[in-house]
Amino acid sequence: MKKIEHFLLSNTVWMFFTAILLLSYIMMAEAGKYSWSLYGGYTLSVSVLFAPVLAFSGFRRWLKEHLGRIQYNMLWLFCFVALPLLLAWGSFNLFEKLPLMPGDYESGPGPGGQIVRSVGIALLLVEMMIQLNGYLRKQFYSRQWLKRLSLERTILSVLLLIAVLGIISNNLLMENTGLLKSRTILQFISYTIQLFLILLGYYFFYFVNHYFLINKLLRQKGILYYLFGLAATILLFYPIISQLTTFLPIFDQENGGHGSKDSVFQEDTYAVIPMMIMLLSIPMILAIQWFKQSSEIANLEKEKTATELSLLKQQVNPHFFFNTLNNLYALSLTKDKQTPEVILQLSELMRYVIYKGKEEKAALAEEIKYIEDYIHLQQIRLHKKLDYQFEQEVADGHLQIPPLLFIILVENAFKHGVEPAERDSFLHLSLKSDKNSLLFTCENSVEENAANEKGIGLDNLRRRLALLFPGQHQLIVEKGQHTFKAMLKLALC
Repeated sequence: MKKIEHFLLSNTVWMFFTAILLLSYIMMAEAGKYSWSLYGGYTLSVSVLFAPVLAFSGFRRWLKEHLGRIQYNMLWLFCFVALPLLLAWGSFNLFEKLPLMPGDYESGPGPGGQIVRSVGIALLLVEMMIQLNGYLRKQFYSRQWLKRLSLERTILSVLLLIAVLGIISNNLLMENTGLLKSRTILQFISYTIQLFLILLGYYFFYFVNHYFLINKLLRQKGILYYLFGLAATILLFYPIISQLTTFLPIFDQENGGHGSKDSVFQEDTYAVIPMMIMLLSIPMILAIQWFKQSSEIANLEKEKTATELSLLKQQVNPHFFFNTLNNLYALSLTKDKQTPEVILQLSELMRYVIYKGKEEKAALAEEIKYIEDYIHLQQIRLHKKLDYQFEQEVADGHLQIPPLLFIILVENAFKHGVEPAERDSFLHLSLKSDKNSLLFTCENSVEENAANEKGIGLDNLRRRLALLFPGQHQLIVEKGQHTFKAMLKLALC
């Protein structure tokens, strides 16, 4: 299922193939012969002829990455414009020459070319709809007013548009529709408002079904109460609404207009509409509620994740800062020359933790500088001989990563390896990165009989990685008799 989901979300070839299947069925219906051989023949023949279109849509992302803009656009024009013209043009009509159609297919001078032209136009329309859908989605997420456009406002806007188009079409039709034709601008506005009011009457049934019958009655009392509520709504309100609409002057009563002012309890072809609206709207309403609940759950999970990440950042070990302040106090008493340098570096480190630590991303170069400053300050503070190495192979220093990830491993190395060491100690760091991945290695010495303390550092890091890089990270910890090694791999693409 995961592979199918990924294919449907990341590829568009299935949309073009769906259009081919639909057109194949339509062509079979027009031929008046229904058989698997004819249906399959149409599908295979069209798929072979338009294979470049299917290949282009299937490898669209790869083509965008590896072709220049001009080359990509030229290939697009060939697939969606030039190819259909060539296939449908005279001697290039290959449809009937393919050995894929069954024996009962009736060929002729025109059908093949007409089929190719129809398929070419249909595939071009599918492509244009895909491009338009992408553009509209970008506009939706970039425009705040579109986000505030609720479903009800959208429906009312559509009803108003239908009312306007309804009056325009009524004026253009020669036959009698039961509605008066507008002769002036004022009549056009008046009749549009009246038709909109009639449509609002039908919207009333959707509104009641959505916000009362389903949300309240069905949820709290079950299907039996809902069915009775559905029937009661239609039987009670439809005659009243229908009677009220007959008083609108838009209806041409003399020439068979809708309804009668004397009685609405006569044969009425529109009486089935409220029932259809309420029944057909059930799947849509349930889908809306499911989507709303899913969005609320996703937002809550996102807020929970953000809160948890914030708390985890605040748990960065303060052990170092407290000890540095104590050492700074000792240096100030002896009027050591290193005191100003220590104060400056400590302020830079605290500034990074306080300000950069709140941000979602930080430049890799800034993170490296923070680690180097931290280690330099530790060396001043501890007055111990330390074999320190930091190997760096960074392709892009501007690469954005979550802040304060690597420092947890370095803090852990000092707290459990370097600080308690009675002999010479070492700290070897390695950072290798490209645009797709990152590998950070921290290896340090440990005392042979060091206590196996369990701090919050590594647990904190594991939880942050699970939230920030789900399924895209690997933290490997190797503990030897005299060494401790941690390797952190991140997939950045």
